Amino acid sequence: MIYKFGLFLIYVVFIISANIHGQDVVRSDYQGIITQLNYFYVIDIKDDSLMVTQTNEKEVELVNENSKGFTKDQIFFSSFTSVSDIDAYSLIPEDDGYKKYKVEQFQETHNTDASIFYDDSKTIQFAYPSLEKGSKTYLKYTINYKNPRFLRSCYFQSFLPVAHSKVCVKVHRDVELGFKIFNGDVANVGFKEYRKGKFRFYEWEAENVQPYHYSGGKYFGINHFSPHIALYIKSIKHDGVTKGYFGTTEQLYNYYYDFVANVNDTISDDLKNTVGKITAGLNDEDKAKAIYYWVHNNIKYVAYEHGYAGFIPANAFEVFQKRFGDCKGMSSLLKAMMDLAGLPTFYTWVGTRHIPYKYSDLPLPSADNHMIATRIVGDSLVVLDGTFKYMDYGVYPFHLQGKEILVGKGPGDYKVYKIPITPSAYSVVTDSVSFSLDGGIVKGESKMMYSGFNKVELAYTMDGVQQDNYEKVFSRIFNKGNNKFRVTEQQVSNLFEYEVPAYVQYSFEIEDYIKTVGEEIFVNMNLDKPYQGMLVDTSETVAPVQNDFYCSEKYITRFRIPQGYEVTYIPKDGAFNNEEFSYSMKYYKDGDDIVLEKEFKSEFFLLLEDKIPEWNKMIKDLNRNYRRTLVLKKNKL
Repeated sequence: MIYKFGLFLIYVVFIISANIHGQDVVRSDYQGIITQLNYFYVIDIKDDSLMVTQTNEKEVELVNENSKGFTKDQIFFSSFTSVSDIDAYSLIPEDDGYKKYKVEQFQETHNTDASIFYDDSKTIQFAYPSLEKGSKTYLKYTINYKNPRFLRSCYFQSFLPVAHSKVCVKVHRDVELGFKIFNGDVANVGFKEYRKGKFRFYEWEAENVQPYHYSGGKYFGINHFSPHIALYIKSIKHDGVTKGYFGTTEQLYNYYYDFVANVNDTISDDLKNTVGKITAGLNDEDKAKAIYYWVHNNIKYVAYEHGYAGFIPANAFEVFQKRFGDCKGMSSLLKAMMDLAGLPTFYTWVGTRHIPYKYSDLPLPSADNHMIATRIVGDSLVVLDGTFKYMDYGVYPFHLQGKEILVGKGPGDYKVYKIPITPSAYSVVTDSVSFSLDGGIVKGESKMMYSGFNKVELAYTMDGVQQDNYEKVFSRIFNKGNNKFRVTEQQVSNLFEYEVPAYVQYSFEIEDYIKTVGEEIFVNMNLDKPYQGMLVDTSETVAPVQNDFYCSEKYITRFRIPQGYEVTYIPKDGAFNNEEFSYSMKYYKDGDDIVLEKEFKSEFFLLLEDKIPEWNKMIKDLNRNYRRTLVLKKNKL
């Protein structure tokens, strides 16, 4: 999605209320209450095999007449798990009790999620029958783990208040359980541990947990703020020998490396010849660029995740031959081609900004959802993301900035790096506009420059758009003034080229924009109004502001004073400065023109509740300045 203000992508996400524990749930305040939210794990050893089951139980009480929103429900699972013993029903008020209506139909569907690289995802969907005010819904089912390395996290919070939540883990004495609590300060979570026979028991409980309210953005999810427990198996003892599973970054890396160790043992002559052809006569840096851009321009990204194929990259020649691959396959091809060119390159695992964990916090597969390739040149880290089309070589993908990456150098040899954040000076938009009046219609020209990620976003938007439709598309994405804005001519250069800024030049018309009262003309020179309407409502919840990348924007607008008119009022300048976001607005007269210069800078990824008041202060100030108009009066003869 592209916004006209420099392609600065902002998402509004609802954050959990800061003080949500220690309060009784008042039923009348909500549409429903989760009276029970429970998770029961059994981790046992049977016939020398590790057996893991997870039984989930949820009971919801409907408080008001809005029962339709609770009718549909679903169960998530994957190829690493199966689901059994589903018990789902409605309890409908009748006389002094309830009548039970069981769910009879369940439908299994695929739930494709391109953000998950190690797993395929499926759902079982169903509907609770006959719901009305005062009804209850009940769901209980068991997840059977085919691979106990992928235990799910347990959440104490939901979109409704949770009156009581419990996590209970029953563990065989020869299994060492690991666990990590995240955002535990959000809810008062009690804990106890005890033994019975050959089992150890771990229990966590929370009561009266208020609901979270969020609208998921690209790089922000419930994991960032909601209280939850990540469970994992650290080791198993068998016949006196202890076998490690997870618990350290080294163990995680060794698990990953087994999947990639022999992927590209054989390389085809066709691939070798292609590498030789595109790198002939080039130095190392230009060889790397040639390979990187060749993959971007010739291999299509197709997300494909199924079972262990979600871990194992496809052979480079397979991707080369088919001309498509997922993130792992494209990384496999990039590594193979770079290696053939004498440029050592390494498989690399990473979690996008949607995942909050560091390897030191949670060295599990759930810390990652993406694969890239990496070159290490001297002290420089070169990240190669085959899925990020139109991005220049050597640039850090914005969805990975600030995150840790796990670089695999060989058996038992790895290193964790942190990807730097690219400053706002890299991603710049400038828009130089000149406009005048022609019989009451605004006519003007715009000359725009896009660099960095702003250019990448524009290239993605225009990818596949026919040249004949450029004016129509530009009229939408570069909209100025009002909804009668229309691009009449356009010219574009370098949009799909690498390592150079893109330039867009167009002519435009706007009808019914200028206001005339008697002998006075009122002109709002803010044809573009970046961030208008971005005020965050804090009356009930706090809505963090999310940004894709650091960027800066500059707008220079010139208005030619009509013949026979003089300027009687020029709006005041405005500015707001904060280390993470700022703007300035300056007016001045230059010959027969009135000039407005606006600049914006954004250097943040996410603004939380402590930053929202300052953000709102800036938006209010900005909106006040947007309303101010230039006033001209007709000269008297």
